[in-house]
Amino acid sequence: MFKFTARIAELNIEMNCNYGFTRDFCRDYLTDDGAPDFSISVTEENIDREIEISPYNPSRPYAESICAYREVAEKLPYYDRLVFHGAVISYDNCGYIFTAPSGTGKTTHIRLWHKYIGGVDVVNGDKPILHITENKVNAYATPYAGKEGYQNHSLIELKGICLIEQAKENSIERIEVSDCLSRIMSQIYKPYDAVATVKTLELLDKLLRNIPVYLLKCNMEEDAVKCSFEALTQQSYDERKMPDEN
Repeated sequence: MFKFTARIAELNIEMNCNYGFTRDFCRDYLTDDGAPDFSISVTEENIDREIEISPYNPSRPYAESICAYREVAEKLPYYDRLVFHGAVISYDNCGYIFTAPSGTGKTTHIRLWHKYIGGVDVVNGDKPILHITENKVNAYATPYAGKEGYQNHSLIELKGICLIEQAKENSIERIEVSDCLSRIMSQIYKPYDAVATVKTLELLDKLLRNIPVYLLKCNMEEDAVKCSFEALTQQSYDERKMPDEN
């Protein structure tokens, strides 16, 4: 048994695992400073179930790491937090989430921001944690950062959510909650526990009352970055883009 504490999203989380993979996976977040806020444990039965439902035939140690994050996600609503499927970038001390079904192009789009705009950093590339209060939302890096491993061990105050759709022409518009609720719901972790589910829905309501949501229809060209940058930041792209190296 491997027992360790990881500090993630400003919470000390004690993890009890059967294999060392999860501890190594969380190595940049390990801490021995302070008591745990909560503990999670992964059983061999949990791992069996994860392997059974996964289309990727994961190894037992890797499957356990997924189980561990799911157990963490079950507890987070009690601490005003939830797991969001999306890529978070920081720019000018503001955070923006780009989200879409896997394979739609969110990672490619944040790469384009990094390529064309100076001062862009990736907070988390896949599964950040959001801390949602009445008037503020912080997005946190986590070790669960997608196959690219994009994460910078930091947090950023969230200022916008951008839904991505593939299209031949680039356009962006701010959309109402009623038009984006089902899409946002599909991108957050929904607990099995009934009380945690209610808390998650309350957090979702706060999130969508505080953070504007945009729908970006885009290709993978520079103009797509200009389109999303100007809508999200309210700044001129031509004034902020990186100088042409050629």
